[in-house]
Amino acid sequence: MKIKSLLVGIVGGAASGLTGIGGGTVMVPLLTGLLRMPQRNAHGTSLAIVIFVGIAAVIPYVAESQIQWPLVFALGIGAIVGAQIGTRTMHNLPDTWLRLIFASFLFIVGLRMIFLESPDVSQEALSDIFSLEAGLAFAIGFVGGAFGGLLGIGGGTLFVPALVLLVSVPQHTAQGISLVVVVLTALSGTFTNVRAGFVDKNTVIWVAPVAVVLGFCSGILAQDLQAEYLTRLFGLVVVYVGGRTVMKTWSQLRER
Repeated sequence: MKIKSLLVGIVGGAASGLTGIGGGTVMVPLLTGLLRMPQRNAHGTSLAIVIFVGIAAVIPYVAESQIQWPLVFALGIGAIVGAQIGTRTMHNLPDTWLRLIFASFLFIVGLRMIFLESPDVSQEALSDIFSLEAGLAFAIGFVGGAFGGLLGIGGGTLFVPALVLLVSVPQHTAQGISLVVVVLTALSGTFTNVRAGFVDKNTVIWVAPVAVVLGFCSGILAQDLQAEYLTRLFGLVVVYVGGRTVMKTWSQLRER
């Protein structure tokens, strides 16, 4: 069990640093698959781990000035509110519905990212983007926070493509902004999940340290990779996870 927990930390941490998703996107299926954790507990535990992973993974982005704090502020407020709604909804949904919603969302987002052309936007232009898109950023934060709280993924799976597609933020900058907001989302949602008893603290203790180290190292590596490669890597990962989750859930439904 401890070895499997370490594996969850390795894969989740690496995914977080490379793609800016917080790691929960791959941690949830690993927790349910490798550790046989109930779906609802996996969502709550994953969100708690994301707090530590996100903090570690965002450090290289901050060092490279890949964070636009005005956008973080607008996204963060929406995400904190949305996370509360998402986590409370998660507590009342059947496991099967949680898995299907999770998988469908990942599959759609992944396909869009694979075929996405990243915009070329200068850092100076982002201040103008913020003045025009503050309301949109808040809306993205709210929706991402709600999905993050519901699915235990932190919201980065939505934040990154939304920032690139809708707000025209460059890929690396979008990933850095996403990681900061993911931490805020995870903190908000985990507070509610702990009170409800959906966080496995022992798993957090084993997974988080390894995920933190891999998240930090992968975040450094991501700075030297081209944005187009990161975008498509992100898409391939989430399409795979989404497809695998759909097949697993469908198989379980047929057995009933």
